[in-house]
Amino acid sequence: MSEEIRIGVFVCDCGTNIAGVVDVPAVVEYARQLENVVLADEGRWSCSVDYLSKLQDHIRENNINRVVIASCTPRTHEPLFKKTIKEAGVNPYLLEFVSIREQVSWVHMKEPEVATEKAKDLVRMGVAKAALLEEGQEIRLPVKTDCLIIGGGAAGMNAALNVADQGFNAYIVEKQAQLGGLLNRICFLSHDNRKTPAARVVRTLIERVDAHPNIKVYTDTQLESVDGYIGNYKVVLKANGDGATAKMDISTIIVATGMREIEPLGQFEYGNDPRVVTQLQLEDLLRSKQLGDVKNVVMISCVNSKNETRGCCNVGCHVSVKNAIAVKNLRKEAAVHILYRDMSLIREEGVAQQTAKRLGVKFLRFPDDRYPEVKAQNGQLAVRIYDFLLGRELEIPADLLVLTTALQGDDTVEQIRGHLKVSANPDGFFQEAHVKLGPLEFATDGISLGGCAKAPMFFKESCEAGIGAAMKASIPMKKGYIEAEGIVASIDLTDCNQCGLCSKRCPYSAIKVDEEKNPQVIKALCKGCGLCAADCPKECISIVHYSDEQVFAQVEAALEKDPGDKIIAFVCHWCALGGVDMAGVSRLQYPPNARLIRVMCSARVSMKMMQRPFELGAAGVLVAGCEFPTCHYISGNYAAETRLKRAKKKLAKAGYDPEKLWNIWCSAADGPKFANTMRTMVKELDLK
Repeated sequence: MSEEIRIGVFVCDCGTNIAGVVDVPAVVEYARQLENVVLADEGRWSCSVDYLSKLQDHIRENNINRVVIASCTPRTHEPLFKKTIKEAGVNPYLLEFVSIREQVSWVHMKEPEVATEKAKDLVRMGVAKAALLEEGQEIRLPVKTDCLIIGGGAAGMNAALNVADQGFNAYIVEKQAQLGGLLNRICFLSHDNRKTPAARVVRTLIERVDAHPNIKVYTDTQLESVDGYIGNYKVVLKANGDGATAKMDISTIIVATGMREIEPLGQFEYGNDPRVVTQLQLEDLLRSKQLGDVKNVVMISCVNSKNETRGCCNVGCHVSVKNAIAVKNLRKEAAVHILYRDMSLIREEGVAQQTAKRLGVKFLRFPDDRYPEVKAQNGQLAVRIYDFLLGRELEIPADLLVLTTALQGDDTVEQIRGHLKVSANPDGFFQEAHVKLGPLEFATDGISLGGCAKAPMFFKESCEAGIGAAMKASIPMKKGYIEAEGIVASIDLTDCNQCGLCSKRCPYSAIKVDEEKNPQVIKALCKGCGLCAADCPKECISIVHYSDEQVFAQVEAALEKDPGDKIIAFVCHWCALGGVDMAGVSRLQYPPNARLIRVMCSARVSMKMMQRPFELGAAGVLVAGCEFPTCHYISGNYAAETRLKRAKKKLAKAGYDPEKLWNIWCSAADGPKFANTMRTMVKELDLK
């Protein structure tokens, strides 16, 4: 006999944040009338200690076994309420969260009646899903104390030292013949040349690493393969020379592969004239004191950066000023010019600029749309620049032309991202799980990110990021275990046709095919994105908390009244919902027609889910996911984009207008983009 469903609905005032617009008592009274609801209550501050205790009392006294929280965004408060109901004896996966602050009161502030009706709809949708929720369980995985650090530069060495100092085992794998990374090519770390020679810094770091009993170093070696998951990685290393391999059992991994310059081939005579070099090549000359008898040194900033392709390189201004000072210290009589668009310097670097000016370095600013031109005549180089401040053109002779060019990730990035199943941007920098919520880690548990593998950084920043990554990696090693999220895939083999599609497309290789060609989910690897479930031709795969049945129940509840006036929006929990929340925080007012259904990833939205709202009379459907090229689930938005194109064709064949199926790729900070999409959809769909 199945358990009686007893749902408790708790609606928050959030002070006046919600109650100032939404008629909360009316929403509570409405919730009491919904099927399976045994209690509905209003809380002034539902996240306060006092109300959380009261909520637990309500659960126990009324034998509540499903909970709906109608308050703020689940992105911030869902973990708190999961913990609260768990302590009251309810499985935390039997909680459904409804956002009536960011999605209602803050974005419909001038329409209290409309906002109240929308809040009722969202509560009805939450209750419909809650009735179908199933229990879930975190997966506890043992974690030992062996950490692999990929990259032996400043970040990698600092990460290894931090890990080792805690008593854990650190293994550094470095592709070069010696540790140090870019430090081996840099002359000075700051404008104060005499105090910060990079060679001394790197030598000290290497000596500390070599002397530490808990650190083992593999130089001239690269990653051959990685299998497994946190606490159970099987790693194979391969030596560059003789090809010898080493097999290791690793618990956590830190990626600190560094960065490199983008060579500006074909620009400003680079590659054609040996007198045209990059800043890193200038560092080589300064370090070896082979600058030669140069009399005129010209530096051009923002080469391949601050354009349509990429933004500011973060470190170029600092490097150009630092190296200009080094040139003047080595050749006092040399004329040094820095040609720049903008000087992006913090306070300490501003001091460096003043030092450079006192030494005689000239700073000339050029307009964004008029880069300097280089010409060679009679064996001499000259740079023509339009000086923005003087308002006229100048021509400067150059014995040495130095280009401050953009930076990109290491050349091993593609190989490593394939091994680790993590994301990287077009410039080869690895992408963190979330710029604010997870800046030092990947979506994959057990893999941390440090230093210039993430973005261009100064030496101090890179060291700190390496230490931060080490602290992240140390948490599960210190605890001895990790609890993985219980939102995972489950496969019913009854109707499975053994096509293997789920195994081939899983971004995390979390589905393996056994000897009998049956797919099996490795729950420790599964992240619950839902791509496999949406792709399965036999609909054999379900996702805990986001099953087809649960999603369809929300769709049906949303369209129970006035479906022709409503838009069903499937929104990914990470970036897209972040954009929704940002629109709310910014109080961006947009039409109230959309009813949002949260999914973990846009890849979870199957073609059947896209079509069902139209079958029920919806005015339109929106699929919202992470902005390219990032995705919390590596390739989820790419899979969603492909499926959307197929869905449009299928809708047309079924007699529905494919132009009413919309999609948006939205960053977590782009509230205006989501709000504008809502306005545009309502206008083009000719809704009230």
